[in-house]
Amino acid sequence: MSLLKEAEDQFQRLSQNRTAIDQALKNLDIWIAAPMFAAQRDAILDHAAQGQFALLLDSFYQLLPFGTGGRRGRVGYGSNRINPVTVAMSVQGHCNFLRERYGASSEKFHGGTVAVAFDTRIFSDIAQTYAFLSRPSLLLGLTSRDLARIACEIYASNGFEVRVAGLNSDTEYVSTPELSFSVRRLKALGGMNVSASHNHPDDNGFKFFNQYGAQDIPPADQEMASYMGDVREIGRMPFPEAIEQGRIRPFPAELHEAYVDANLALRHTLEPRARGRESNRRLTVVYTPLCGTGDRSTGDVLRAGGVDVRLYPPHSDFDGTFRAIPFRLPNPEVPEAASPALKFADELNVDLILSTDPDADRLGVFARGSDGMWRYLNGNEIASVLAYYLALDVEFGPRRRGFFIKTLVTTRMLERIAERAGCPIVGDLMVGFKYVAHVLLSLEREGKYGNVQARAGDLVLAGEESHGVLLTPEIRDKDAAGGALVLCELLAQLRAREKYLPEYLDRVAAECGNFQNAARSIVMRGIRGSELLERMMRSLRENPPRALAEMPVVERRDFLSPEHGPLRSDTERLSRNLLAYRLEKAEVKAQIVVRPSGTEPKAKIYVDLEGSAMERTQARRSAEELAARTLEECVARIGFHLSPCAGLLPDTVDLDLKDRFGTAFREELAITANDLSRATVEERLAWLRRRLAPYGAGADPLDATSAATAALLHEVAAEVPTPAREALIELESAVKRVPAPVEWIR
Repeated sequence: MSLLKEAEDQFQRLSQNRTAIDQALKNLDIWIAAPMFAAQRDAILDHAAQGQFALLLDSFYQLLPFGTGGRRGRVGYGSNRINPVTVAMSVQGHCNFLRERYGASSEKFHGGTVAVAFDTRIFSDIAQTYAFLSRPSLLLGLTSRDLARIACEIYASNGFEVRVAGLNSDTEYVSTPELSFSVRRLKALGGMNVSASHNHPDDNGFKFFNQYGAQDIPPADQEMASYMGDVREIGRMPFPEAIEQGRIRPFPAELHEAYVDANLALRHTLEPRARGRESNRRLTVVYTPLCGTGDRSTGDVLRAGGVDVRLYPPHSDFDGTFRAIPFRLPNPEVPEAASPALKFADELNVDLILSTDPDADRLGVFARGSDGMWRYLNGNEIASVLAYYLALDVEFGPRRRGFFIKTLVTTRMLERIAERAGCPIVGDLMVGFKYVAHVLLSLEREGKYGNVQARAGDLVLAGEESHGVLLTPEIRDKDAAGGALVLCELLAQLRAREKYLPEYLDRVAAECGNFQNAARSIVMRGIRGSELLERMMRSLRENPPRALAEMPVVERRDFLSPEHGPLRSDTERLSRNLLAYRLEKAEVKAQIVVRPSGTEPKAKIYVDLEGSAMERTQARRSAEELAARTLEECVARIGFHLSPCAGLLPDTVDLDLKDRFGTAFREELAITANDLSRATVEERLAWLRRRLAPYGAGADPLDATSAATAALLHEVAAEVPTPAREALIELESAVKRVPAPVEWIR
């Protein structure tokens, strides 16, 4: 039987989506036969030989979707994976797009510059996806630097001058915000960053930047993506030859100095840049770049601003496997990511811990309160503190006059702060900083955007709930460095008066509204996951909920509806595929947004709740409960009813695994309990780790599942006889001791 015939038979057993099957077979045929894909041919054939047809179908049923300025996904073999070929095709498509946009014979095109950067990640197949291969995977050890080098060779071959980070040093990196800044300063035609941002190290990706240092918005991004799908030939110039001919060159050293100075210009009270002298105001902070690029951007900006920066050693070594980071998720949105630095900060007696993701555009914050306890600040709280300080604070702040920008899913507290400060705000943008950049470009060109009339230079703050802030129009993406510097400026003033940042946040809430935020994610896998999430959104549209968690829905907005304008491209459809609900009950008001990802089978639920008559803690719990109940409503529409124990699993665990945890695994645990009673505690823990390995994605699964596993053990122990009961109770205690103790107040 031929490979394609066997694959078709197997695919039909796995899926009823004939369109996806036909596309997978078409892509598979091309990848096996065409010389462009020859390096991956043996590994692809091995998928079939080892019976990995589910993986084969998921790897080929589509070309990795283009969204949020580029592509991001699992590293692997096939059209629906990040690998040297899919990256090369995209870069060649970008070259063709730029040539068409500027004209191959135009003066601007010849000698046109493209800037290229990359993060620290390295593919080591932590989840053992390709352990079945008969030979070691060709992709093992593939780094972002390797993929960036391929991109440079293609740009050079297509007539561009390439400016690339890390040409002269293995430890030189350029962050996403510095790349955006550099594209503008170089007057480049575009840029590219190879990074999967805060994702697991088994992922990678890349984003393209336009001449304004921003990612294109629809429909321009759709036009660029269409060029990438039509690539049949790829030009490559050997890297050494391109360097010799001057086609590939390093970033000018003065660009980094200019980037640092652009951020230093945001200060209002700290002394001018010391340049070798000690500042009289010396604030000490602990900083973790989470093994990414941030020390050269955020770290350098803070040090230049007179801040005493103490790097947390285990996270400062550019380890692109993120081995020292809990769950291997280098994401400031996950409190656990930077939590190992808490003990280090206690030893140094500092009051602030800052973190950045691997491409250093997101900012994370732990702040010590007057009670000595740490409080984790989410992205909405970081943006609110900065906005209040910059525009409203009569005691410490500069009382800036200008405008604000926020996305739809970002806290409405920014609207309240802007209103009280007498500042206009653009408040309902779609998710993604590319839309923020578009507002700045419109103001730069026309002096207005919607009802806001201003200059781009009047920007006070642009904020996004996912820990993104921007304080200067010199950059057209979110930038952790500027936000970190201004936050340090505020904290230095607070500590000089024996005040603390958490109490400052409470003051902001007391004056501007008791807003609390919560977010939950629904994660699924492959074709089935995409189909189920599409069905979920269709159900929510066709049968809208009248209430969520007993709160009546008083308004519903569907951003795909014609009232929000015509859909000009597939990428715009992806961006606008979200539903927003306004809820009211007594003195509590809330906004809920349900938004599927445009590129992966994931969806996110955003809750923004204002409880004017509530205590802060009560409001936070209400927001979390509303998010949890909304998640239950959403997944119930596609047939999932998770057990209470499964509900304790982190949202990084996919929905099918959560479901099996409360059903099949629960049953297996009850059946195996008697056998476990004859094993040592260490042997029982080892059994749990083996059985729960898929829940850890390469990290210790008990780190991620300890709360859920302990609860399940407690539940099953009540149903089995002694001595199995005693064994499970003993195992429950051992599981609870696995994660490091947590000492922050959420």
